[in-house]
Amino acid sequence: MNHKNYEGLPLFRDMEESRIREILLTAGCYIRNFKKGNYIYEENEIIRSIGLILSGHVYMIREDLWGEKDILVRMGRGELFGENFACSPHPASSVTFYAQEEAEVLFIPYDRLLRHAGDGDVLVFIKNLIAMMTSKSQELMRKINVISRKSLRAKIQCFLSMEAEKAGSCDFTIPFSREDMAEYVCANRSALSRELRSMEKDGLITLQGRKCHILRKRKIK
Repeated sequence: MNHKNYEGLPLFRDMEESRIREILLTAGCYIRNFKKGNYIYEENEIIRSIGLILSGHVYMIREDLWGEKDILVRMGRGELFGENFACSPHPASSVTFYAQEEAEVLFIPYDRLLRHAGDGDVLVFIKNLIAMMTSKSQELMRKINVISRKSLRAKIQCFLSMEAEKAGSCDFTIPFSREDMAEYVCANRSALSRELRSMEKDGLITLQGRKCHILRKRKIK
């Protein structure tokens, strides 16, 4: 397994390149490719392996009995998914993961990895894993911050403010399509589009496709 594609990824921070390949082979890691729309893990499925995204994007979603879905987290290259279940004594997934576009994923069998936890390099690997799990929890907290707002406008403003802060600028690209953005903020797509037009009319934002400019009231930190 060629390790050159893994250089610079957070999971391999502070690890020597010569050891990455050996650790991946020892842990029994393997790569799978998914087409756009493919389900990777479904709700209630037992998850034994952590997914590391090498290319493309993966969504963590919740679906109801009528097929309506709520996007919880959008993940891209270098990010993990399924780790909270693979590392848990109760590995049945409570969410669904699917490929939002063509994606290449490295799967890491967690139990097999733990058998080699005494290895110094594996300890660094696990340390990086824990740090990334913490980051994912923070992302979920941001999602809760958005959907807890009472009005649709407040949800949109919260979401756009967080994206601007991520970009460090009031000019940024919204990572979602209009439909996916509506699902993320738990709104109807038509209602979202109307509210965005209203926000433009009120002089709060300007939009050009996914390009957004916030007419700010304060500086971006």
